[in-house]
Amino acid sequence: MSKKYTAKNIKLDELVLDKENPRFAELYNGSDKEEEIIDYLLWTESASEIAEAITTANEYYDDRPLWVYKDNGKYIVKDGNRRCSAVKALQQPNYYKLNHPKLEIKELPVLEYKELTDLETRIRLEHNSNLFKKWGRIAKAIEIFRLFSSGNSIDSLTEIDSKPKDFIKTATFYHKAVELKGEDFKKLVREGRGKKGKTIIFERLFRERKLCGYSFKNSGELFIKNKVLFESYINAIVPFLIDNPDTTSRTLDELYKKGKSFLDLLKPYGFPPEIKPSNSQVNSNSSDNSLSSSDSKSNLDGNNTNSRNDGQSSNTSQNSNSSTNSDNSRNTSNTRHSVKNKPTLKRKQIPSALKRLIEETYKLDQNNFANAKTALTRVAFECTLKFIVENTNKANGKPINTSNHFALAYKSKSHKPLPYTNFDILKPKFTELITNTGIRKAFEDFDLQRSHQIIHNYRVGAVPADAKGICDNLIDLIEFMLQDENDLLNSIDLTKL
Repeated sequence: MSKKYTAKNIKLDELVLDKENPRFAELYNGSDKEEEIIDYLLWTESASEIAEAITTANEYYDDRPLWVYKDNGKYIVKDGNRRCSAVKALQQPNYYKLNHPKLEIKELPVLEYKELTDLETRIRLEHNSNLFKKWGRIAKAIEIFRLFSSGNSIDSLTEIDSKPKDFIKTATFYHKAVELKGEDFKKLVREGRGKKGKTIIFERLFRERKLCGYSFKNSGELFIKNKVLFESYINAIVPFLIDNPDTTSRTLDELYKKGKSFLDLLKPYGFPPEIKPSNSQVNSNSSDNSLSSSDSKSNLDGNNTNSRNDGQSSNTSQNSNSSTNSDNSRNTSNTRHSVKNKPTLKRKQIPSALKRLIEETYKLDQNNFANAKTALTRVAFECTLKFIVENTNKANGKPINTSNHFALAYKSKSHKPLPYTNFDILKPKFTELITNTGIRKAFEDFDLQRSHQIIHNYRVGAVPADAKGICDNLIDLIEFMLQDENDLLNSIDLTKL
């Protein structure tokens, strides 16, 4: 029998890390730049531990070949990305903040597969046993759901884990949450740099699902019963966990021991939404969205008296009521917080082109033009930032961008003018000046990479929720930048300029 692969050694710089690797592709939100992928794998996917092991051994073991496939003259690493990234990082340990000596390794052993399908089959079989055990819980959940969606039965997935439905619950919840909060949610469930992700918290809170507007089908897939309630929950818990990073599963345990609910902590974040019921809602006793005390108790105890039909489409009347109530909720404006649809501009003498750009950004329909709205959001942010940095004057009458503080945003390290504005420098340098902690954090968290991917990566597309989310997140930032000029100057630390 002829082998499906060829064993050989390949030069390190000819090996290309696979950004589409299922282990981390969904969680990774960086660029195609190798150094960014390496950094992610080191500190989020524990490749730094592999680097330490290689350093201790002072060699790379030949019995751990990478599995590669040659595509357009490039050797794509389909399995062994963490090992490969660890070796690449050890060529420049200081650059990647590794506390290890440089270890020169010019080539690595590989198995080059002739057919990609054969390689993918091999990987799948391997992952079904040993390798899969090393995956983080969220990555494992995403992969199990991918296999399930590809036609694999629940029974066949028990070869990977004895409880595949639990992972399907986590994965489908993840996908819906990402639609609403994007990169902010992804950051919470990642593991790395000595921190554990918050996946376990979300899973523990599945017991509160009725109070949060969702349930699960018999297959484990998420079923949203009340869209307004579910979105309110996600939009509240994500910023809460960002603001309270020390929250753990123990936090939940301590609250439940005291007879309290974790959901009470989300009230300052707008959950649950205060919705004025319509007459039909008041008169309806069968609504899924009416939360009785018995409902609350059963969920706090982790019980579900309706588990037999939990989330099933066969429960026609139940789903009908849920849908009706969701529609009514969407038509009601009496929420706890007024929701802005666009920023308020208070700065004098804003260029008319910039005003039109911002106006167009918020008028564009995300349902029909999700990609365009996402791209335009980035343009609006960068144009606004460039305008205020170049047109906000210090006491001496010179714009703040003339300070050395912003030098590298406009000039190279050799002090030659750049043909473009480096926003990767301009954004953090401006953010450093902001004195209000909340606003500064909002600028820090505003992610340009997602929109960058949509603009420049043909494999990445926007969805309406992404487009709306990034656009909504921009409102406070634009309002801060385009407040009255004197108020803006009072809101930044001029001593750094």
